Amino acid sequence: MPVLLLGATGNVGSRLLPALLAHRQRVVVYVRNELKLRESIPSSILSQVTVVNGDATDSTSIKNALVENECDSLINSAGQASVLPWSEPQMQEIIKAVATGAVDASKELNRPIRAWFMGGMSVLDFPGMEGIQLMKYIPLFTEHNLTYIYLSKQKNLQWSMFCPSNMIPASKTVTLLDAPRGNPLNASADVPPGFQNSYFHNIPYLGPIISIVGNASKYGTTLEDCADFIAADLEKKDTRLVGHRVGVIDAGTAGRGKTE
Repeated sequence: MPVLLLGATGNVGSRLLPALLAHRQRVVVYVRNELKLRESIPSSILSQVTVVNGDATDSTSIKNALVENECDSLINSAGQASVLPWSEPQMQEIIKAVATGAVDASKELNRPIRAWFMGGMSVLDFPGMEGIQLMKYIPLFTEHNLTYIYLSKQKNLQWSMFCPSNMIPASKTVTLLDAPRGNPLNASADVPPGFQNSYFHNIPYLGPIISIVGNASKYGTTLEDCADFIAADLEKKDTRLVGHRVGVIDAGTAGRGKTE
């Protein structure tokens, strides 16, 4: 069954395209600006996908794309969260439209839609402090919590929220892959994996901040590794991460593909 991809011209979406194809997924690209897509993605990749024109804020159009192409999954990498807590939310209209379109499509297709949404590390819970998010102490990208709250209310959607820290490109170019590249990511549900508290952890408020800052540098990943992780999850049809925020860490080649 095909996967509907939104945001294919962005940093994450452009890496998802070759990753999904390498994992033997049929890909339907949902894009507003087809010219931009063809200018940014190699023809060797585009020749293997279906392109559907539509707006990411139009839930009916998204539903139709899912139903008409008989998709059983989607990935939303469209939109960019506001950085500062007092900034106007930038992507909630997209999140709501995509989730609504997926739920409506599932009713017509008589099966749930598996959906991945992009988030950020700050929306994960502080380890050992269930329900207390990292953003309480480092209030950046707080818009991701609006996404999490909205998705948590969706009862007919098999959603997961991918919550990495900083992602950088392994390569400046996007190319067709002969086989999956693999990834060294370990994952955990709702908390950052491998998090270690500092000796100052028990100091009120300041202690958790010191712990977060002390851990921050080890959570960097590459766009390509993150794309492969999501594509591999869809290929395996694994449901362990459904309904969860997903934290990841690069564990090196010794820890490939581990899910806690």
